[in-house]
Amino acid sequence: MKDIRNTLSAALGGMALFASCAYAQDASSNGKEGAKECWTDRDSLFIASATADITKNTGFSPSLTWTGEAWGNVSNGSNMHAIADSLFTLGIEQDLSVIAGSDGWGRIGISAFYYTQTNKGELEGFDSSQGCFSNIVAGDMARVFEIYYANEFETNIGSFGFRVGQLAADEDFMGMDYSDVFLNSSFGAMPNVAPGQLFSQYNVATLGLVAYYSYEAFDATIGIYNGNIGQDISSNNGFDYLNTFDTVALWYQFGYNYELGSLKGRAMFGGNWYSDPRKANFDEIDADSFYSFYFGLQQAVLNDSDGNAVLGLYTRIGIVPDSKASDQNFYADFGFNWFSPIPGRGDDVFAAGFSVIENERSSRAEYAHYEGALEITYKCQLTPAISFQPDFQVFVNPGNRNESGATYVVGARVEVNF
Repeated sequence: MKDIRNTLSAALGGMALFASCAYAQDASSNGKEGAKECWTDRDSLFIASATADITKNTGFSPSLTWTGEAWGNVSNGSNMHAIADSLFTLGIEQDLSVIAGSDGWGRIGISAFYYTQTNKGELEGFDSSQGCFSNIVAGDMARVFEIYYANEFETNIGSFGFRVGQLAADEDFMGMDYSDVFLNSSFGAMPNVAPGQLFSQYNVATLGLVAYYSYEAFDATIGIYNGNIGQDISSNNGFDYLNTFDTVALWYQFGYNYELGSLKGRAMFGGNWYSDPRKANFDEIDADSFYSFYFGLQQAVLNDSDGNAVLGLYTRIGIVPDSKASDQNFYADFGFNWFSPIPGRGDDVFAAGFSVIENERSSRAEYAHYEGALEITYKCQLTPAISFQPDFQVFVNPGNRNESGATYVVGARVEVNF
Protein backbone atom coordinates (compact mmCIF):
# COMPACT_ATOMS: atom_id res chain seq x y z
CA MET A 1 0.00 0.00 0.00
CA LYS A 2 2.90 2.31 0.80
CA ASP A 3 4.38 1.67 -2.68
CA ILE A 4 1.04 2.59 -4.28
CA ARG A 5 0.87 5.85 -2.31
CA ASN A 6 4.44 6.69 -3.29
CA THR A 7 3.73 6.00 -6.94
CA LEU A 8 0.60 8.13 -6.91
CA SER A 9 2.45 10.95 -5.13
CA ALA A 10 5.21 10.91 -7.74
CA ALA A 11 2.77 10.78 -10.63
CA LEU A 12 0.68 13.65 -9.27
CA GLY A 13 3.82 15.71 -8.80
CA GLY A 14 4.80 15.15 -12.42
CA MET A 15 1.29 15.95 -13.64
CA ALA A 16 1.29 19.22 -11.70
CA LEU A 17 4.55 20.25 -13.33
CA PHE A 18 3.23 19.47 -16.80
CA ALA A 19 0.00 21.37 -16.10
CA SER A 20 1.94 24.44 -15.00
CA CYS A 21 3.94 24.32 -18.22
CA ALA A 22 0.80 24.08 -20.35
CA TYR A 23 -0.67 27.09 -18.55
CA ALA A 24 2.54 29.06 -19.14
CA GLN A 25 2.33 28.26 -22.84
CA ASP A 26 -1.24 29.45 -23.13
CA ALA A 27 -0.34 32.65 -21.29
CA SER A 28 2.51 33.33 -23.73
CA SER A 29 0.35 32.70 -26.81
CA ASN A 30 -1.96 35.68 -26.54
CA GLY A 31 -0.05 37.86 -29.01
CA LYS A 32 -1.61 38.64 -32.36
CA GLU A 33 -0.11 37.94 -35.75
CA GLY A 34 1.78 40.95 -37.04
CA ALA A 35 2.30 42.45 -33.58
CA LYS A 36 5.46 44.44 -33.03
CA GLU A 37 8.44 42.31 -31.99
CA CYS A 38 9.40 42.62 -28.33
CA TRP A 39 12.42 41.39 -26.37
CA THR A 40 10.74 38.05 -25.62
CA ASP A 41 10.61 37.20 -29.34
CA ARG A 42 14.36 36.98 -29.84
CA ASP A 43 16.62 33.91 -29.74
CA SER A 44 18.94 35.86 -27.44
CA LEU A 45 17.72 38.18 -24.71
CA PHE A 46 20.24 40.90 -25.43
CA ILE A 47 23.75 39.67 -26.32
CA ALA A 48 23.04 38.96 -30.00
CA SER A 49 21.48 42.37 -30.61
CA ALA A 50 24.06 44.20 -28.49
CA THR A 51 26.95 42.67 -30.40
CA ALA A 52 25.39 42.53 -33.89
CA ASP A 53 27.55 45.32 -35.29
CA ILE A 54 30.69 43.91 -33.67
CA THR A 55 29.97 40.45 -35.09
CA LYS A 56 29.35 41.86 -38.57
CA ASN A 57 32.51 43.97 -38.60
CA THR A 58 34.94 41.69 -36.77
CA GLY A 59 33.47 38.17 -36.89
CA PHE A 60 33.53 37.94 -33.08
CA SER A 61 30.40 36.42 -31.54
CA PRO A 62 29.88 35.66 -27.81
CA SER A 63 27.11 33.68 -26.13
CA LEU A 64 26.04 33.04 -22.54
CA THR A 65 23.50 30.49 -21.33
CA TRP A 66 22.22 29.81 -17.82
CA THR A 67 20.64 26.49 -16.88
CA GLY A 68 18.99 26.10 -13.50
CA GLU A 69 17.37 22.97 -12.09
CA ALA A 70 15.60 21.54 -9.05
CA TRP A 71 15.27 17.81 -8.43
CA GLY A 72 13.62 15.65 -5.81
CA ASN A 73 13.63 11.94 -5.02
CA VAL A 74 9.97 11.45 -4.09
CA SER A 75 10.11 7.67 -3.63
CA ASN A 76 9.54 7.89 0.11
CA GLY A 77 6.60 10.23 0.16
CA SER A 78 7.09 13.20 2.48
CA ASN A 79 10.68 12.09 3.22
CA MET A 80 11.88 13.77 0.03
CA HIS A 81 15.54 14.37 -0.82
CA ALA A 82 16.17 17.34 -3.08
CA ILE A 83 18.95 19.27 -4.79
CA ALA A 84 19.22 22.43 -6.86
CA ASP A 85 21.97 23.15 -9.37
CA SER A 86 23.05 25.88 -11.73
CA LEU A 87 25.22 25.97 -14.86
CA PHE A 88 26.59 29.01 -16.69
CA THR A 89 28.00 28.26 -20.15
CA LEU A 90 30.10 30.85 -21.98
CA GLY A 91 30.95 30.52 -25.67
CA ILE A 92 33.17 32.66 -27.90
CA GLU A 93 33.73 32.17 -31.61
CA GLN A 94 35.90 34.19 -33.99
CA ASP A 95 35.33 34.01 -37.76
CA LEU A 96 38.85 34.41 -39.15
CA SER A 97 37.58 35.05 -42.67
CA VAL A 98 36.10 38.39 -41.55
CA ILE A 99 39.46 39.46 -40.15
CA ALA A 100 41.33 38.25 -43.24
CA GLY A 101 38.85 39.83 -45.63
CA SER A 102 38.46 36.67 -47.71
CA ASP A 103 36.73 33.30 -47.44
CA GLY A 104 38.23 29.99 -46.32
CA TRP A 105 40.12 30.97 -43.17
CA GLY A 106 37.89 29.03 -40.80
CA ARG A 107 37.08 29.93 -37.21
CA ILE A 108 38.29 29.43 -33.66
CA GLY A 109 36.05 28.78 -30.69
CA ILE A 110 36.24 28.50 -26.91
CA SER A 111 33.64 27.33 -24.42
CA ALA A 112 33.75 27.25 -20.63
CA PHE A 113 31.30 26.75 -17.80
CA TYR A 114 30.73 27.29 -14.13
CA TYR A 115 28.67 24.72 -12.23
CA THR A 116 27.43 24.72 -8.64
CA GLN A 117 24.98 22.59 -6.69
CA THR A 118 23.47 21.82 -3.31
CA ASN A 119 23.84 18.49 -1.47
CA LYS A 120 26.80 17.41 -3.61
CA GLY A 121 24.49 16.33 -6.43
CA GLU A 122 23.13 13.39 -4.42
CA LEU A 123 19.49 12.38 -4.36
CA GLU A 124 19.78 9.98 -1.44
CA GLY A 125 18.09 6.62 -1.78
CA PHE A 126 19.42 5.12 -4.98
CA ASP A 127 22.53 4.47 -7.05
CA SER A 128 22.05 3.62 -10.71
CA SER A 129 24.21 2.49 -13.63
CA GLN A 130 21.44 3.90 -15.82
CA GLY A 131 22.89 7.37 -16.03
CA CYS A 132 22.38 10.45 -13.94
CA PHE A 133 18.93 12.06 -13.69
CA SER A 134 20.47 15.25 -15.14
CA ASN A 135 23.01 15.63 -17.93
CA ILE A 136 24.63 18.69 -16.29
CA VAL A 137 25.28 17.29 -12.81
CA ALA A 138 28.96 17.37 -11.83
CA GLY A 139 31.16 18.63 -9.02
CA ASP A 140 31.29 22.34 -8.18
CA MET A 141 33.75 23.83 -10.65
CA ALA A 142 34.78 26.41 -13.18
CA ARG A 143 36.15 24.63 -16.24
CA VAL A 144 37.37 25.38 -19.73
CA PHE A 145 35.58 22.94 -22.03
CA GLU A 146 36.36 23.02 -25.76
CA ILE A 147 39.07 25.05 -27.54
CA TYR A 148 39.21 24.44 -31.27
CA TYR A 149 40.03 25.56 -34.77
CA ALA A 150 37.46 24.52 -37.41
CA ASN A 151 37.10 24.85 -41.15
CA GLU A 152 34.86 23.52 -43.93
CA PHE A 153 35.35 23.13 -47.68
CA GLU A 154 32.82 22.62 -50.45
CA THR A 155 33.91 20.47 -53.41
CA ASN A 156 32.30 18.73 -56.37
CA ILE A 157 32.44 15.44 -54.53
CA GLY A 158 31.00 16.64 -51.24
CA SER A 159 31.66 18.81 -48.20
CA PHE A 160 34.71 18.30 -46.00
CA GLY A 161 35.42 19.76 -42.58
CA PHE A 162 37.42 19.30 -39.43
CA ARG A 163 37.87 20.49 -35.86
CA VAL A 164 41.15 20.25 -33.96
CA GLY A 165 42.03 21.23 -30.40
CA GLN A 166 40.54 20.33 -27.04
CA LEU A 167 37.36 18.42 -27.88
CA ALA A 168 34.62 16.30 -26.32
CA ALA A 169 33.70 13.11 -28.17
CA ASP A 170 29.96 13.30 -27.51
CA GLU A 171 29.77 16.65 -29.34
CA ASP A 172 30.25 14.76 -32.62
CA PHE A 173 29.18 11.16 -31.93
CA MET A 174 26.23 9.08 -30.65
CA GLY A 175 23.65 11.86 -30.76
CA MET A 176 20.26 11.85 -32.48
CA ASP A 177 17.85 14.76 -32.79
CA TYR A 178 14.98 12.94 -31.10
CA SER A 179 17.04 11.97 -28.03
CA ASP A 180 18.43 15.47 -27.41
CA VAL A 181 15.34 16.68 -25.55
CA PHE A 182 15.81 14.27 -22.63
CA LEU A 183 17.57 15.33 -19.44
CA ASN A 184 18.79 11.95 -18.17
CA SER A 185 22.46 11.66 -19.17
CA SER A 186 22.02 8.16 -20.67
CA PHE A 187 20.05 9.62 -23.59
CA GLY A 188 23.17 11.58 -24.58
CA ALA A 189 26.47 9.72 -24.26
CA MET A 190 25.63 6.01 -24.07
CA PRO A 191 26.92 4.86 -20.66
CA ASN A 192 28.51 1.63 -21.92
CA VAL A 193 29.82 2.96 -25.26
CA ALA A 194 31.39 5.99 -23.54
CA PRO A 195 32.12 4.83 -19.98
CA GLY A 196 33.10 7.68 -17.70
CA GLN A 197 36.51 6.23 -16.83
CA LEU A 198 37.60 6.33 -20.50
CA PHE A 199 35.77 9.00 -22.45
CA SER A 200 34.38 12.47 -21.85
CA GLN A 201 30.62 12.16 -21.53
CA TYR A 202 29.35 15.71 -21.29
CA ASN A 203 31.66 17.92 -19.25
CA VAL A 204 35.29 16.85 -19.80
CA ALA A 205 37.23 17.39 -23.03
CA THR A 206 40.71 16.39 -24.21
CA LEU A 207 43.07 16.85 -27.14
CA GLY A 208 41.73 15.52 -30.43
CA LEU A 209 41.01 15.86 -34.12
CA VAL A 210 37.64 15.27 -35.81
CA ALA A 211 37.09 15.17 -39.57
CA TYR A 212 33.71 14.97 -41.25
CA TYR A 213 32.40 14.48 -44.76
CA SER A 214 28.94 14.72 -46.30
CA TYR A 215 27.55 14.15 -49.76
CA GLU A 216 23.84 14.48 -50.44
CA ALA A 217 22.13 12.23 -47.85
CA PHE A 218 25.30 10.49 -46.60
CA ASP A 219 27.71 11.68 -43.90
CA ALA A 220 30.76 10.24 -42.17
CA THR A 221 32.73 11.40 -39.12
CA ILE A 222 36.01 10.12 -37.69
CA GLY A 223 37.83 11.35 -34.59
CA ILE A 224 41.02 10.55 -32.73
CA TYR A 225 41.51 11.66 -29.12
CA ASN A 226 44.02 11.54 -26.32
CA GLY A 227 43.14 8.43 -24.30
CA ASN A 228 43.99 9.89 -20.89
CA ILE A 229 41.20 12.36 -20.32
CA GLY A 230 41.03 14.20 -17.04
CA GLN A 231 38.78 13.11 -14.20
CA ASP A 232 35.45 14.82 -13.65
CA ILE A 233 36.44 16.36 -10.34
CA SER A 234 36.19 19.91 -9.05
CA SER A 235 39.96 20.50 -9.16
CA ASN A 236 40.08 19.79 -12.92
CA ASN A 237 39.94 23.21 -14.60
CA GLY A 238 39.82 21.60 -18.05
CA PHE A 239 43.46 20.79 -18.70
CA ASP A 240 44.02 17.87 -16.32
CA TYR A 241 44.91 15.18 -18.86
CA LEU A 242 48.04 13.18 -18.10
CA ASN A 243 50.51 11.13 -20.19
CA THR A 244 49.17 12.71 -23.36
CA PHE A 245 48.64 10.26 -26.22
CA ASP A 246 50.38 7.30 -24.58
CA THR A 247 47.04 5.71 -25.36
CA VAL A 248 44.45 6.89 -27.90
CA ALA A 249 40.74 6.65 -28.57
CA LEU A 250 39.39 6.32 -32.11
CA TRP A 251 35.76 7.10 -32.97
CA TYR A 252 33.84 6.70 -36.23
CA GLN A 253 30.25 7.20 -37.37
CA PHE A 254 28.31 6.86 -40.62
CA GLY A 255 24.88 8.35 -41.16
CA TYR A 256 22.23 8.37 -43.85
CA ASN A 257 19.20 10.66 -44.09
CA TYR A 258 16.25 9.30 -46.04
CA GLU A 259 12.55 9.80 -46.68
CA LEU A 260 9.71 7.29 -46.67
CA GLY A 261 7.22 9.14 -48.78
CA SER A 262 7.28 12.55 -47.13
CA LEU A 263 8.36 11.18 -43.72
CA LYS A 264 12.00 11.95 -42.90
CA GLY A 265 14.27 9.50 -41.14
CA ARG A 266 17.90 8.94 -40.24
CA ALA A 267 20.02 5.84 -39.65
CA MET A 268 23.47 5.82 -38.09
CA PHE A 269 26.16 3.28 -37.25
CA GLY A 270 29.33 3.95 -35.29
CA GLY A 271 31.78 2.75 -32.72
CA ASN A 272 35.04 3.36 -30.95
CA TRP A 273 38.33 1.70 -30.06
CA TYR A 274 40.55 2.49 -27.10
CA SER A 275 44.14 1.32 -27.54
CA ASP A 276 45.01 0.44 -23.93
CA PRO A 277 42.46 1.13 -21.20
CA ARG A 278 44.91 -0.14 -18.55
CA LYS A 279 46.78 3.14 -18.95
CA ALA A 280 43.78 5.23 -18.05
CA ASN A 281 44.67 7.46 -15.12
CA PHE A 282 41.71 6.35 -13.01
CA ASP A 283 39.31 3.38 -12.65
CA GLU A 284 41.54 1.04 -14.63
CA ILE A 285 39.97 -1.64 -16.84
CA ASP A 286 41.37 -5.17 -16.97
CA ALA A 287 41.44 -5.51 -20.76
CA ASP A 288 44.05 -5.07 -23.51
CA SER A 289 41.71 -2.82 -25.48
CA PHE A 290 38.22 -1.40 -25.40
CA TYR A 291 35.89 -1.39 -28.39
CA SER A 292 32.19 -0.92 -28.88
CA PHE A 293 29.53 -0.45 -31.55
CA TYR A 294 26.32 1.54 -31.64
CA PHE A 295 23.32 1.89 -33.93
CA GLY A 296 20.61 4.48 -34.15
CA LEU A 297 17.39 5.03 -36.07
CA GLN A 298 14.87 7.85 -35.97
CA GLN A 299 11.75 8.16 -38.06
CA ALA A 300 8.95 10.69 -38.41
CA VAL A 301 5.64 8.84 -38.47
CA LEU A 302 3.23 11.78 -38.83
CA ASN A 303 3.57 15.15 -40.57
CA ASP A 304 1.47 18.28 -40.45
CA SER A 305 0.03 19.97 -43.54
CA ASP A 306 3.31 21.85 -44.09
CA GLY A 307 5.37 18.65 -44.12
CA ASN A 308 6.88 19.16 -40.64
CA ALA A 309 7.09 16.22 -38.27
CA VAL A 310 4.36 16.03 -35.62
CA LEU A 311 5.30 12.63 -34.18
CA GLY A 312 8.66 10.90 -34.40
CA LEU A 313 10.13 7.67 -33.00
CA TYR A 314 13.74 6.75 -32.34
CA THR A 315 15.95 4.01 -30.92
CA ARG A 316 19.66 3.53 -30.16
CA ILE A 317 21.62 0.40 -29.23
CA GLY A 318 25.14 0.21 -27.77
CA ILE A 319 27.17 -3.03 -27.56
CA VAL A 320 30.51 -3.77 -25.87
CA PRO A 321 31.51 -7.30 -26.98
CA ASP A 322 34.34 -7.84 -24.46
CA SER A 323 32.97 -8.52 -20.98
CA LYS A 324 36.37 -7.72 -19.42
CA ALA A 325 36.25 -4.19 -20.84
CA SER A 326 32.92 -3.11 -19.37
CA ASP A 327 30.50 -3.90 -16.57
CA GLN A 328 27.63 -3.16 -18.98
CA ASN A 329 27.78 -4.98 -22.32
CA PHE A 330 24.38 -4.00 -23.71
CA TYR A 331 22.48 -0.72 -23.70
CA ALA A 332 19.36 0.42 -25.54
CA ASP A 333 17.02 3.39 -25.47
CA PHE A 334 13.91 4.25 -27.44
CA GLY A 335 11.18 6.83 -27.31
CA PHE A 336 9.03 9.37 -29.10
CA ASN A 337 8.82 13.13 -29.66
CA TRP A 338 5.45 14.83 -30.06
CA PHE A 339 6.04 18.24 -31.60
CA SER A 340 3.68 21.16 -31.01
CA PRO A 341 1.32 19.18 -28.74
CA ILE A 342 -0.55 22.38 -27.85
CA PRO A 343 -2.00 24.29 -30.84
CA GLY A 344 -0.12 27.49 -31.54
CA ARG A 345 2.99 26.37 -29.65
CA GLY A 346 5.12 25.13 -32.55
CA ASP A 347 8.44 25.01 -30.67
CA ASP A 348 7.27 22.85 -27.76
CA VAL A 349 8.00 19.14 -27.45
CA PHE A 350 6.42 16.41 -25.34
CA ALA A 351 8.63 13.33 -25.16
CA ALA A 352 8.92 10.00 -23.43
CA GLY A 353 11.88 7.64 -23.52
CA PHE A 354 12.97 4.40 -21.89
CA SER A 355 16.53 3.16 -21.53
CA VAL A 356 17.81 -0.19 -20.34
CA ILE A 357 21.30 -1.41 -19.51
CA GLU A 358 22.52 -4.97 -18.88
CA ASN A 359 24.96 -5.54 -16.05
CA GLU A 360 27.81 -7.90 -16.94
CA ARG A 361 27.48 -11.46 -15.61
CA SER A 362 30.22 -11.22 -12.97
CA SER A 363 28.52 -8.22 -11.32
CA ARG A 364 25.05 -9.77 -11.07
CA ALA A 365 25.71 -11.18 -7.63
CA GLU A 366 25.60 -7.59 -6.41
CA TYR A 367 23.50 -5.82 -9.06
CA ALA A 368 20.33 -6.73 -10.93
CA HIS A 369 20.55 -8.30 -14.39
CA TYR A 370 19.02 -5.21 -15.98
CA GLU A 371 18.47 -1.64 -14.87
CA GLY A 372 16.03 0.70 -16.59
CA ALA A 373 15.00 4.34 -16.63
CA LEU A 374 11.78 5.91 -17.91
CA GLU A 375 11.70 9.65 -18.59
CA ILE A 376 8.65 11.77 -19.40
CA THR A 377 9.34 15.41 -20.19
CA TYR A 378 7.81 18.52 -21.73
CA LYS A 379 10.06 21.23 -23.14
CA CYS A 380 8.06 24.41 -23.01
CA GLN A 381 9.58 27.20 -25.12
CA LEU A 382 8.30 30.23 -23.24
CA THR A 383 10.14 32.52 -25.66
CA PRO A 384 12.81 31.74 -28.27
CA ALA A 385 15.38 32.63 -25.58
CA ILE A 386 13.79 31.00 -22.50
CA SER A 387 12.58 27.45 -21.98
CA PHE A 388 10.99 25.65 -19.04
CA GLN A 389 11.11 21.86 -18.85
CA PRO A 390 9.34 19.79 -16.18
CA ASP A 391 10.61 16.22 -15.99
CA PHE A 392 9.59 12.93 -14.38
CA GLN A 393 11.83 9.85 -14.19
CA VAL A 394 11.41 6.31 -12.91
CA PHE A 395 14.50 4.18 -12.23
CA VAL A 396 13.88 0.42 -12.25
CA ASN A 397 16.18 -1.83 -10.18
CA PRO A 398 18.58 0.96 -9.19
CA GLY A 399 21.47 0.07 -6.90
CA ASN A 400 22.29 -3.36 -5.54
CA ARG A 401 20.00 -6.35 -5.33
CA ASN A 402 19.11 -5.69 -1.71
CA GLU A 403 17.65 -2.32 -2.73
CA SER A 404 15.86 -3.39 -5.91
CA GLY A 405 12.56 -1.81 -6.83
CA ALA A 406 11.80 1.59 -8.33
CA THR A 407 12.89 5.14 -7.56
CA TYR A 408 10.89 8.21 -8.62
CA VAL A 409 12.56 11.52 -9.44
CA VAL A 410 10.73 14.75 -10.27
CA GLY A 411 12.47 17.88 -11.48
CA ALA A 412 12.37 20.94 -13.69
CA ARG A 413 14.88 22.88 -15.76
CA VAL A 414 14.93 26.52 -16.83
CA GLU A 415 17.28 27.58 -19.62
CA VAL A 416 17.97 31.19 -20.57
CA ASN A 417 20.02 32.18 -23.58
CA PHE A 418 21.28 35.67 -22.82
